[in-house]
Amino acid sequence: MNHRRELALGAVLLATAATGAPTVTAQVTIHRDPWGVPHIIADTEEAGFYGLGYAQAEDQLEFILNMFLAGRGELAAAFGDGTTSGFGGPPTANAVTTDVQSRMWRHVEEAQAGFEQLSPELQQNYIHYVAGMEAWMAEHPDDTPDWAPDLEPWDPVVLSRFVLWPGYQAGQGLQDCARGGVQLAAVDRHALARADRNASNEWILAPWRTRANAMIVLSDPHGGIDGAFTYESRMHAGDLHAAAYSLGPLLILTHTRDVAWGMTTGAPDVADCYEVEVDPADSLRYRYDGEWRRMETHDVTIEVRGGDPVTRTFAYTRHNDVLSPVVARQDGKAYVVSTSYMHTAGDFDQEVYEINHATSIAEVKQAMRRLGMFPQNVMFGDRHGDSWYVRAGRTPMRPDGHDWNRPVPGNTSATAWLGIHPLEDLVQLETPAAGYMQNNNIAPDVMLEDSPLTADRYPSYIYNDTPGRRNTRGVRAVDVLSGAWDFTFDDAVELALDEMWVGTAAWQEALRRALNADLDRAQAASPHVRTLAARILGFDGHSRQESRAAHAYLVWREQIFALPDLAAAARAALTDPLWEKDGVPAALLPRLLDALDATAAFMLDTYGSIDRTLGDVFRIGRGGRTWPLGGLSIVPPAGGGVGCALDLSCIFTLRAMSTFSPPDSLGLRHVEIGSRLLRLVQFTDPIRSYTLHNYGQSENPDSPYYVDQARLTSERLLKPTWFDTAELMRHVVSTKVLEVGVP
Repeated sequence: MNHRRELALGAVLLATAATGAPTVTAQVTIHRDPWGVPHIIADTEEAGFYGLGYAQAEDQLEFILNMFLAGRGELAAAFGDGTTSGFGGPPTANAVTTDVQSRMWRHVEEAQAGFEQLSPELQQNYIHYVAGMEAWMAEHPDDTPDWAPDLEPWDPVVLSRFVLWPGYQAGQGLQDCARGGVQLAAVDRHALARADRNASNEWILAPWRTRANAMIVLSDPHGGIDGAFTYESRMHAGDLHAAAYSLGPLLILTHTRDVAWGMTTGAPDVADCYEVEVDPADSLRYRYDGEWRRMETHDVTIEVRGGDPVTRTFAYTRHNDVLSPVVARQDGKAYVVSTSYMHTAGDFDQEVYEINHATSIAEVKQAMRRLGMFPQNVMFGDRHGDSWYVRAGRTPMRPDGHDWNRPVPGNTSATAWLGIHPLEDLVQLETPAAGYMQNNNIAPDVMLEDSPLTADRYPSYIYNDTPGRRNTRGVRAVDVLSGAWDFTFDDAVELALDEMWVGTAAWQEALRRALNADLDRAQAASPHVRTLAARILGFDGHSRQESRAAHAYLVWREQIFALPDLAAAARAALTDPLWEKDGVPAALLPRLLDALDATAAFMLDTYGSIDRTLGDVFRIGRGGRTWPLGGLSIVPPAGGGVGCALDLSCIFTLRAMSTFSPPDSLGLRHVEIGSRLLRLVQFTDPIRSYTLHNYGQSENPDSPYYVDQARLTSERLLKPTWFDTAELMRHVVSTKVLEVGVP
């Protein structure tokens, strides 16, 4: 593959080919701060995006190239028929299988068409981003892998489509199929399982509730603890001023001088599963409104490094006038997923670009009328003190009389979509009188006290949630925000990094009752058991990494989960939310003492001591360097994994640290899921903003920025963005100046 294109050739020829305009030389300055974050300063946006591509190649070249290949469906050509690395997690998928899904959804063809529809300004930004990456590769041939592809200006559109597609744009249709008992491909089942763990936090606090009289906005996406799938940067280029987490060059989670926003999982229903009865003699033929139709087919060949090519034929219907792939065949029926996003590649990119240029909530809303945003709870706050929440998604209008959460009949136009809902039809709330709102993956009617967003105001597929559904992160946020009357930025940091286990007092009361109900047993208990009881009863409820009491409480709760010989009703009585029940029944109090005895036995057997802190066992880090961790979650074995982060059956802190590796040779367990790319901003003058991006800025194990932010996570610290350039200059640790051709 050719990587010998020089810097001038990469930028100038690409730009000239796109516009036909002559080019001039512009300068790009990349300052690195003490955390390795690039601050890109340029006179024009195109030059700024060139710097972004150059910096990202330096920090995570192989990672971003890997994602480009996955989106194209070319992983196997680069790596062979083996296991590939999951984005933000451990190895997860076979390369050929991943390629098959990318080809089936036609990410490349749709992205190529979508790129042509982008504004000329955004096209130039993507052209120059790619040129910046290629310039770095040309300068560093020894650090460029032999499998690196020649990049194309539409690759960023492929990336933004591919990364989110199976869990969001197509995911709801796949879920509908699965709920109908359809056996999906393993790669689809895995994608849906990964989407279940995408718990996140977002909240805003109005100026009048803060001491500084300035809007505060929190964005904290959760998931695989390695946040490398997004890239952190600051950019001051032309009229664009952004502190961003980006997917390639897509500045997806940003604050500018005027607007900040967050995103969490939760959205209207944007895709459906159709059950299509096919001709028994010809599986590509089906009746529609009594007339025979033929499915479209597309043949693809997937090259496999070191192996034989793999050929697949994909079948599609035209349900709802969109190309809708057959995702499974079962019992003589074809199951087809139809998503409203199939032919809208590029709309997401264009919408986010316009949001990054918005100066007010009104301009944000205008940008979002494009309906390109992937399905999400999106919450905005601006420097004027206005805010807006929308349950975003390109939502089909559906006829009544069908269960749209399961497969619907696909042989009739009676289930065809009737159009697309405009933005105004979606669940939304602007500048609430309460002065705060949050959506930490909860139903809209519990986003704040007395929320007006009740389910009866919307079609069920727009609301798309269980009314009143809460989780502990939402409960905790409402409790704190509703009581904020003089909230400082330090208070906001404390809430962003909050490690409170909701409901602890109810379990402490149950243990106190159990001990006092059997004083003879309490008196006869070993010193270890009595010490643990005292620690649990004196615990302040905060799961701090340095806390012995937190570790004792966690192990005790886990031993309650593991109690043998419990009937289903008894086990249900010993689950959360205990604080919303009448306490533990008297007949079950002795079992709490059984669990206390088991806690002492477990800790002594496992650790040789009852004095281990939470952070002595639970760690965060990589590459042989780890730090102690707090903010853990309490998840019952039957809790459905981290899926119970979305209800009250599990106790998640706002940091949502969960799913740990088995103990290593030292007995340490390493976090796999949790808070990974937090950003907190207040629109003071100058703006105050802080971030935390696990594990660090670079994917190079030899870089000082490979794992340095894991220490911040351990110590509950955020790092400043130094968004104001004058302030940044006191903290610059390196500077790189580039020259680039721009139109």
